[in-house]
Amino acid sequence: MPDYKIQKILNNNVVISTDENNNEIIVTGTGIGFRNHVGGSIDKTRISKIYTLNSSSFKKKFSTLINEIPYECIHLSERIIDLAKSELQKELNQNLILTLADHIHFAIQYHERGEYKPVFMNEEIKHFYLQEYQLGLKAVEMINQTYEIQLSNDEAVSIAFHLISAELNSNIDTTTQIIQSIDDILQIIESTLNIQLRKDSMDYSRMVIHLKFFLKRVFIDHIDDKVQFESFSLNPDEGEFKGIGKCINEIAAYIKKQFDTNISDAERVYLLIHITRIMQTN
Repeated sequence: MPDYKIQKILNNNVVISTDENNNEIIVTGTGIGFRNHVGGSIDKTRISKIYTLNSSSFKKKFSTLINEIPYECIHLSERIIDLAKSELQKELNQNLILTLADHIHFAIQYHERGEYKPVFMNEEIKHFYLQEYQLGLKAVEMINQTYEIQLSNDEAVSIAFHLISAELNSNIDTTTQIIQSIDDILQIIESTLNIQLRKDSMDYSRMVIHLKFFLKRVFIDHIDDKVQFESFSLNPDEGEFKGIGKCINEIAAYIKKQFDTNISDAERVYLLIHITRIMQTN
């Protein structure tokens, strides 16, 4: 680890420095700014986290955050994020520290005042993002142990929501719309094919995973699938595919209406495969 010199002390636990490439960074750690000075070296053994300042916006928001939220809450959020990265094996947007610490701070304040916040999309997140929800439960346990309080497990859904947004590199509105769209498409499948999906089946899980990636491509990445199946045609009245073609057309109409995007031939094939498996399971 290079020898970091302090450029600016934000408080006793947060300082601004530069890395080996002369990029401006924020360094956090208990007491790293205490009784130190500009130009002084940062005690490497005290460093908790290093954030590269890719934008002035992050620097401004972080500076505001540390003035409004106790460092204990920020450090706890860092520990939760480290756990999430380890268990999810996914890159999480750096802004997660801002949204998660802010959320945890307000959740604790709500609890201390005896107020209750309604939790939205509770069942959807449990079904579609189970791993993130389970991490949310662990985070709630960590919060309760740190502050010696008893937050409800409902709070795990809210924390999972922030993790999902960080995975998708999206804001809360976008994440909400993706989760809602997954639910809408599954309802289209159930109503069009007159079936009840078995949520405990592997085929259901595979379908949900496919829809998560598909909607991310459509809504966030804005990538058109260039793979073409020129010889492929889907006749809704043909043999074992009877009814599935109509179902896929309904999904295509929904995507067009919601996102003004046409489903490619490749995507229709993928949907056909997943829906056929689900039909066989049911």
